[in-house]
Amino acid sequence: MLSVSIYDFIKIKIASMEYAPGKNFSEMDLAKELGTPRSKVREAFNLLAQDKLVQIIPQRCTTICKLDLGNILDSIFIVRSILIAVVKDVQTQHIEKEQAIIQLRESLLALESDTVFSDADFFKADHHFYLALSGLNGFPRLNKIIFKEKLNIDRTLRLSIGRRGDYIAIAKLYSSILEGLLAGAPDKSIKAICELSSTLEKYANMAVKYHPSLFK
Repeated sequence: MLSVSIYDFIKIKIASMEYAPGKNFSEMDLAKELGTPRSKVREAFNLLAQDKLVQIIPQRCTTICKLDLGNILDSIFIVRSILIAVVKDVQTQHIEKEQAIIQLRESLLALESDTVFSDADFFKADHHFYLALSGLNGFPRLNKIIFKEKLNIDRTLRLSIGRRGDYIAIAKLYSSILEGLLAGAPDKSIKAICELSSTLEKYANMAVKYHPSLFK
């Protein structure tokens, strides 16, 4: 297994909160679990440390970093700013790009009407939403920037939401953003983006309130 693959594996576990803030790791134990050389695990941990997702304590262990509310709010602001910029620029895109938006909106509407769905269903739709919007302006690296910041957001959402109504509220805001795009009404999309940002901030503060031990 390549170090980048181990890096992605651990990063996904962190984003899903399967590896929670404060969890300790031994390079040797994780190498055995993944069936890979210890040196490859160390390389992955070094990359994650650069992302400030883990703290390496030499000769002892590697620890998943605790969440920081200030960083989370910064991430929400950055993502909001990027989405607004994309929406303002999207009018120049080709019609075939809009078909992907139509299909995504239909998927979100199906999610809203489904009486039973899992966390995985929501986060799959969430992933496709941001992937679709980040691809509209033709800047390939934009999705990397968004998803780097979204890792902070996803972790807090997993801590603070869980009821169907919570998921539906966010899905409806996604739908409103897409409706504005399809209607050529960027102001409508921007309004929904700002509402989404406020909603995410609310959930971030809820996460701190209910899980203080996971925050700095």
